[in-house]
Amino acid sequence: MKSVLIVGAGPAGLVTAKTLLQSAPGKFTVTVFESAERVGGMWRARRGEEGAKCSPDMRTNLSRFTVAFSDLSWNSVNLTDAQDGQQSSAPPPMFPYAWQVGRYLQEYARKFIPNAIINCNRAVTKAELVAGTRRWSVSSIDKTSQKTRNDEFDYLLVASGFYDRPEIPAAYSASTSTAATKVLHSSEFRDVSSLTNKPGNIVVIGGGISGSEAAATAAFQISDAKYAPGQPKPAWSECKVYHVLNRPFYCLPRYLPQDPYEPSVQNFKLAPKFLPIDIVLYNLSRRGEGPISAPLGRVPPENARKGHSYLRSIVGGDQRDVGYPELVHKPEEMQFPAFNGITDTYTEFARSGLIVPVRGRGTIVQDGGRSGTARVEVRSEEPWGVSDQRESKIDNVVGIIEATGFQANLDYLPESIKEALGYDAKCRQVPTLFSRGSVFNPSIPEMAFVGFYQGPYWGFMEMQARMVTSRWSGITHGEEGSGSSITDVQEMEDIRKMIKSRINNIQQFWMGDYMGFMEEFSRMLGIQRNDSVFGRQEGPCFAARYATEGGEAGNIIQELQIVLDDSEKNARFVAVAAFRGMQGNWTLRRKIDSKSPAAPGGTLKGTAAFHPRIPSSPEFAAEYLYIEQGTFTTDNGYSFPATRRYVYRYNEASDKITAWFVKEDGESVERFFNQMEFQESTDSGKGWIANGSHWCDPDTYKSSSEFRFRGAALDCFGITYDVSGPKKDFTMESWYQRPLPRSLA
Repeated sequence: MKSVLIVGAGPAGLVTAKTLLQSAPGKFTVTVFESAERVGGMWRARRGEEGAKCSPDMRTNLSRFTVAFSDLSWNSVNLTDAQDGQQSSAPPPMFPYAWQVGRYLQEYARKFIPNAIINCNRAVTKAELVAGTRRWSVSSIDKTSQKTRNDEFDYLLVASGFYDRPEIPAAYSASTSTAATKVLHSSEFRDVSSLTNKPGNIVVIGGGISGSEAAATAAFQISDAKYAPGQPKPAWSECKVYHVLNRPFYCLPRYLPQDPYEPSVQNFKLAPKFLPIDIVLYNLSRRGEGPISAPLGRVPPENARKGHSYLRSIVGGDQRDVGYPELVHKPEEMQFPAFNGITDTYTEFARSGLIVPVRGRGTIVQDGGRSGTARVEVRSEEPWGVSDQRESKIDNVVGIIEATGFQANLDYLPESIKEALGYDAKCRQVPTLFSRGSVFNPSIPEMAFVGFYQGPYWGFMEMQARMVTSRWSGITHGEEGSGSSITDVQEMEDIRKMIKSRINNIQQFWMGDYMGFMEEFSRMLGIQRNDSVFGRQEGPCFAARYATEGGEAGNIIQELQIVLDDSEKNARFVAVAAFRGMQGNWTLRRKIDSKSPAAPGGTLKGTAAFHPRIPSSPEFAAEYLYIEQGTFTTDNGYSFPATRRYVYRYNEASDKITAWFVKEDGESVERFFNQMEFQESTDSGKGWIANGSHWCDPDTYKSSSEFRFRGAALDCFGITYDVSGPKKDFTMESWYQRPLPRSLA
C-alpha cells in the first residue's frame, strides 16, 4: 500500500481522507496532520470562542445543501447548543452558523475516518521530496509534547487552506507602533467595541464579499448598540461606517427570487417565489442544453453584459435607488464582469446613511497618537473612478478594518518545490500553477492539492479528492487522461498574467464557475449525475447529485425536493425575504376610517424605520425595533405629532413574522401583538398577501398585508387592520414606500 500524508483537517483534508479510504480500499494508508486542537479548519471554533478566521456565530453565505458533502445530511448532525444543552427538534438552519459547520465536520470525521488517522496538534514544519526515492521526508512538531518527529510518505496532499494568512498590502497601511487608531484584518474583526471605544468613523478597506460583510457587520453592531434595550448606550454607537471599494458590486441577499421578471409584461413580478441564493444561482437549467464546462480567462463583453442584466433582475435594478453612484455600474463598465457581495443588510444600511460607499483605493495615515484618530486617503482609478471624485479624505477615523484577502501558507515547502510549482507570493489569487481543476502540477506527480483556490465549494472539493484518488490508485474513468487539461499548467499561467496586469475582464473568482467544474469533473471521473428527481440537466447543482456511493445522498436530494415544493406551493421563504426587505427607512402614509363617533378617524403622514438589532429572545433569528413618527390630522381638522413603536421578529423554524408591543422604555418587548401568515394572491396585479388575527382584550384585530417586490427588493408594502370591540370600530390602512435617494430628493 502507498502512504499518504494529508496536511490539514478542514473540509478539504477530511473529504480527501474519507475518499482515499473508501473509494480505493486497501490501496492507501492515510495520515492526517492538523496543527489545531480539533478538526474543522476555519470552522472549528465552538460557541463562545474567538474563532480562527471567522466568528463562530457567523452565518454561511451558501445554504446547507452547498456547504455539505454528498453523503452526510445535515439532519444527521447533532446541533445541540453546548451553552444551554437543549436538543432542538427544529430542522437545521438553511444557512448554518460557523460553529454548526464545525459540528458537521466533526460528525463527518467521526462517521467516516478512524480516530488513529487524524493527528491533531501536529504542525508540519518541513516537507522535502527525496530525490532518489521520490518519497516525502516530513518533519513535524507535536504541539502538546513539543517533540519533533520525522516521517516518510509516498504522497503529500496539501489541504492546509487557501485562506491561511491575512494579506495586508503595503500601500493600504502606513500604521506604526504608536498608532492611535486600531487596524484589524477582516478575519480578526469580531466586534466594534474591541475596535474603538469612542464615536467617529470606522473605515472598511476592500470590496467584494469580505469587505461588504465586514461593513455590514460593523453597521449592524452599531444599530444594535443604539436600539437594543438598556442604558447607557456606548459612545461608539454614534459611529458611521465608510466602505472603500475599488469597483461597484451587486448586493445579493441570502434569499433570491427564482422568477423575478415577467417577460410578457416587461416588468418585475410583484410576488416572486424565493429560494436560497445558491439554489437559484446554481441551477443547471440556466446553462441550456449540451455539456456544461467552466470558461476561464477573459469574459467577452457580451457575456459580461448578460451577467449584469441577470443580476439586476435579481436585485431589482441597477442599485441607483440606494443613493450612491459608487454602487452603480456606468454603461461603459458593463463590458466587464460583475462583482458580487453576499449580505442581507448592506443595501439598507447604505440607503439609511449608516454605511457610506467610497470608490477608490485607500491608504491609512496614522497621526502617531496625537489626536487619537487617523485619516484614510482614497484615490480613484479608471475605469472605476467616479467622475466627480478623484481624491478624497476620510477624517476622524477611530477604527479600520482591512478586507484585503489572504495569502496561502506553503512555508514548510523548500524553495525547490515552490519553484517547481511556479510559486509567486505576489499573486495571492494564483500563488501556484496547477493544471485544470487546481489539483496537480505535472512536475511533482507525488503531490496534490485540494481546496486550494478562492471559493472552495464543498462539492467541488469532493470532486478534487476523487480525482486524486483516481490518479494515485491508477484507476481512470470517463474522460480522464483523454486530453492535456489535467497535465497542462499554461491555462493557469495565462490567468495569473492577466490578474497581475490588473485586466478588468476577468471574473471575480477565476475558478468561480461551480456548475461548470462540477460537470467537467463528473465527466472526467465517469460519475453519472442523479437526475431522477429534477429531470435531465435541470434543477440545482449540489454535491448529493454527484454521489458515488449510497450514503445519505438520496435523503439529501429528497430534502431539497421538499424545499423546492414548499417554495412553489406553500410560500416558503417569502416571510424571510419580506422581513429582510423591511429593514431601513420608509415614507409612511396612514388612513384611519372610524365608525365610532367617540374616536374620529384621520390621516398620518410621516416616516418609519425598522432598525436591526440582536434578537432579544433566542427563539427568533432576526429582530427590528420599529419607530414611526409623523403628524396625525383628524377628520375634523386637528393636527398633532404622533409616534409609535413595536418590535418585529422573524422565527426561522415557523417561517413567520410577528409584531410585539414595547414597554415604557420604548425598546424592551412587552407582549404579543400580531402575526403574519403569508399566502399567494389570486390577483396577479398584487404582491404577496399576509393575514393575521388576534385577540387584544377586549378587542379583536384582523390584519391583511400586501408586500410588493421588485426582484429581491421590497418596493412597498401595506398593512390594514380591522378592529372591533366594545369601544372600537375602525379600519387602519398604512402604506410604506421607500424615500427617494438623496440625489433625487
